[in-house]
Amino acid sequence: MKLQAPAKINIYLKVLGKRSDGYHELLTLMVPVGLFDEVVIEKTGQGISFRAPGCGCNGRSNLAYKAAELFLKETGVREGVSIRIGKNIPLGAGLGGGSSDASTVLAGMNELFQTRISRRELMKMAGRIGSDCPFFIMGKPCLMGGRGDVPLHNVVLEPRSYLIITPPLEISTAKVYSQLKCPLTRGRKSFKIINEVVQKEIVPEQWLENDLEGPAFGICPELKRVKAELLDAGALGVIMSGSGSSVLGVFQNEEHICNGLSRIRRHEGYRYVPTTSLTGGSHGDYRGKGVSGQG
Repeated sequence: MKLQAPAKINIYLKVLGKRSDGYHELLTLMVPVGLFDEVVIEKTGQGISFRAPGCGCNGRSNLAYKAAELFLKETGVREGVSIRIGKNIPLGAGLGGGSSDASTVLAGMNELFQTRISRRELMKMAGRIGSDCPFFIMGKPCLMGGRGDVPLHNVVLEPRSYLIITPPLEISTAKVYSQLKCPLTRGRKSFKIINEVVQKEIVPEQWLENDLEGPAFGICPELKRVKAELLDAGALGVIMSGSGSSVLGVFQNEEHICNGLSRIRRHEGYRYVPTTSLTGGSHGDYRGKGVSGQG
């Protein structure tokens, strides 16, 4: 079974406060995009065979391995599984590649072993692996709360193209949060935002806000330069995704993004990925038409 595990972008991310469990309460608008890791899952006699070259961590420390381990434990399936991951989503870039791989393994094993676990139960299982994992079980734009693991409302976006620029560096999420001055709880603003999502189609460039940008730019000042370059290239708006290091520009359409690419000075080791949002379906069944590639 060959599956596609998509990257995600955050076009809105507010940190509402510190939780009693040590995590932060978030309100974030997450969007899956047409940049994929490839996940191949096959039945084996027993145990877990796992290969993920380029993942940065193999074996038991990898989220996809943990997903397979949890699935076998919770379902009681006695057969084994072979998992191979071909990495294309950059590591430590705020694009959720590891979480997407893990969720894709859960959904794929559910289909492979015909265990018929509901999507809601798969999301609960995914939440035990990582905060972003439940989002990837859904596979479509959504406003998320909690640690980023609680779906609040599906989101309809106006069509746009996105240019994702990823410098050749990783930013520690823990370090970014440690530099964040935790705000007071913004309960009223949260309700206002949820109400706006419910009532109308979202214009992406009007929502671009990320509380983690300031701390991340302080750690890696070159990200601020990347943001300026995207604006100079004609982007409608620019935002850092998640805790970085990817920065994305919003463009009107494919023609607009191609024009922007022609105006950007390329830096050695950077990745330039033009893409679009995906609109539905899990583990590879996407209806969005992407234009992703490496610049």
